[in-house]
Amino acid sequence: MNRIDATGANVATLPGIKTLTGAQAVAHVIAAQGRPIVYGIPGGYTMHIYDALFPLQDKVETYLVRQESIATVMAEAQGRLTGRPAFVIGQGAWVLGNAGIGIMEAHLGASPVVLLIDATDGGSYSHLGPYQAGFGGYGAYDLAAAMSAITKQVFVATDPTQALQMTQLAVKHATTGEPGPVAVIFHGRSLFNHLNPGTEPPTYLDRSYQGPELPTAPDTTITAAADLIRRASNPVIVSGNGTRLSKAETQLLSFAQTLSVPVATTPAGKGTFPENDSLATGVIGSFGHATANEVVGGADLVIVVGSKLGATDTANMHPALINSSRQKLLQIDVEPLNLSWTFPADLLVHGDAANSLSRIEAQLTGYSGGGFKRVDAARRNHPYYNRPYSSTPGALSGRDVVTVLSEELADNAVVTCDAGENRLFVLHDFQSKQGGTMLQPNGGGGMGYAVPSAMAAAVNFPGRPVVAVCGDGGIAMSLHGLISAVELGLKLTVVVLDNNILGWVYNGQRGRTIASEFKDFDYAAIADAIGCGAIRVDTLDGFRAALLDAQQNSGVSVIVAMTTKSDRYQDIMSSLNSHDVYAVPQFDAIDE
Repeated sequence: MNRIDATGANVATLPGIKTLTGAQAVAHVIAAQGRPIVYGIPGGYTMHIYDALFPLQDKVETYLVRQESIATVMAEAQGRLTGRPAFVIGQGAWVLGNAGIGIMEAHLGASPVVLLIDATDGGSYSHLGPYQAGFGGYGAYDLAAAMSAITKQVFVATDPTQALQMTQLAVKHATTGEPGPVAVIFHGRSLFNHLNPGTEPPTYLDRSYQGPELPTAPDTTITAAADLIRRASNPVIVSGNGTRLSKAETQLLSFAQTLSVPVATTPAGKGTFPENDSLATGVIGSFGHATANEVVGGADLVIVVGSKLGATDTANMHPALINSSRQKLLQIDVEPLNLSWTFPADLLVHGDAANSLSRIEAQLTGYSGGGFKRVDAARRNHPYYNRPYSSTPGALSGRDVVTVLSEELADNAVVTCDAGENRLFVLHDFQSKQGGTMLQPNGGGGMGYAVPSAMAAAVNFPGRPVVAVCGDGGIAMSLHGLISAVELGLKLTVVVLDNNILGWVYNGQRGRTIASEFKDFDYAAIADAIGCGAIRVDTLDGFRAALLDAQQNSGVSVIVAMTTKSDRYQDIMSSLNSHDVYAVPQFDAIDE
């Protein structure tokens, strides 16, 4: 029941309790969200928030994981895939110490996440030889300062009213403008004590603090964009992660097909446009497809949708790819600071991508960008998802394994990958289809991302095939993720490309091998002991059969593909890289 106090504020109450504690208020804020999901581990003072969620389990989904990094990556992936911020709840010391990978990915990749953490401050004793105390001062670490380095915003709640309102504001900040991770750090008294409407600011537990609707570009800008496109002879679209965040995939497909404009994606934007469409050119950049780099480089107008055009997207601003001195740029983004960031754009469309694309398309009736012919010519000039298999007896190619995923998975599959060479294989050899998507660690590019991001996809999209691809280095960092996935009863497949090396490092060492080789562990046996359906394969036919079997498994399947060391990142590296900047310098014999 609710009552209105003398100030007019709405103060929630529970049976037998005069007013809510700060922890109970936070729990009710969580429960008020659309399909609220919590990932984390109870600990420290956040146990009070979990306790307050106990009577709200019919409204809130909670997922206990085995380590805080699993929680933050799951939250990041959920935010990127759905636009709904997940809540990560855990003890601040260990969210900071263990979970930076997901927070950093969310910050750099613009995924909405809300982190609810405590500082285990110790109350009146916090200054006396502090233990796990995170509010700075002598002998303590500064949790707020540390979190501010990898989040969009940090709030510090010192009383129950602030605990309530700052949680509401955290949801707002995480989802307004360019999304990102937002942290609320709780003093113990902000969770333990009760709200006191007589002495504290008014609270509105039954109201939303949500931000405004996504920005809508003015009609004059939309008309100017249509005019710019109408004057172009060879336009091309570059689609980034912002297309996914805007849920603009359908509008992008309609725009491209109606106006016959080719589409390339950034690595982070892979999966926002079906790569088997006749207007698709693939991924641009340092490890992109030659088809995409050729079509983008030959365009007179580049329409950039939801991308910052970072250095890895543009092959370090290679002038043969995107060049403001010879091309016009039209840039669409919800975040104004992303507009004209890397290149000076000729026209800036500050607005939601889905809305902007639809309105521009409506003004271009009868226009054709001649994209079908240009894409066909580029595909005849360069290989495009038609690389022949290279596996031989005793030498299973990791690239071939990824190609089989393209052939056998349903169109609506969600594929995630890790850092390292396996990510390049997925970017280059897995062909995304309409209705499906692909996630990579596009912010910080850390290992250990594939499995927990696939777990989030399985939570949010039950019934869709979900596959995580990683190397033997990545799976060793994700064993606690496998345990969590089994415990949570999730359905997903993990493909491990096992060649006993850190592939990118090993191949970049030019034969001067140091600290890049692993022992041969039987990851299939380890996964089997965890409770996964697991198999080790060393042939392409064996992998194909194992993948088909895994799709019938209702739980977690692990396929360890014993792959060759002969697949190298240099084989995928674009011709735009005039030299291998990822390798160590070459040394003459005298240097030995």
